[in-house]
Amino acid sequence: MVRKHDLLKNVLIDIEEGIRDGINADTLAKKHTLSSIHLQRLFRLTFKQPLGAYIRSRRLTASLESLLSTDSKLVNIALDYGFEYEQSYLRSFKREFGVTPGNIRKTGQRVKVTLPLDLHGLNSPILDVINEKNWA
Repeated sequence: MVRKHDLLKNVLIDIEEGIRDGINADTLAKKHTLSSIHLQRLFRLTFKQPLGAYIRSRRLTASLESLLSTDSKLVNIALDYGFEYEQSYLRSFKREFGVTPGNIRKTGQRVKVTLPLDLHGLNSPILDVINEKNWA
């Protein structure tokens, strides 16, 4: 049986590695042989936030790099980061950062981003993922 700490550590790693692959609560639950409801409840109890909201925030944060460093169309960035429609990406982006992706691209305005979660500052592979992606 997998310990709660190890399970959540693996879930956090899977989220970071799957940001561009459409990772969601159902795919995570299936991979870790849990019910989606149980995984979401465990995540919320541990991190005090919904799993889906955390994944969406991490996707939006990750999309900032593409937004600022490429000339890709917004629809392509939205699709690259798991949003089915450009409009849902724009709406989520504005809700998350308080500004549209177009304004960020034009002005380079700084926004508060969602950094990857860590399990109580313990040494874990999630820190390696953070450092590799320069989010630290």
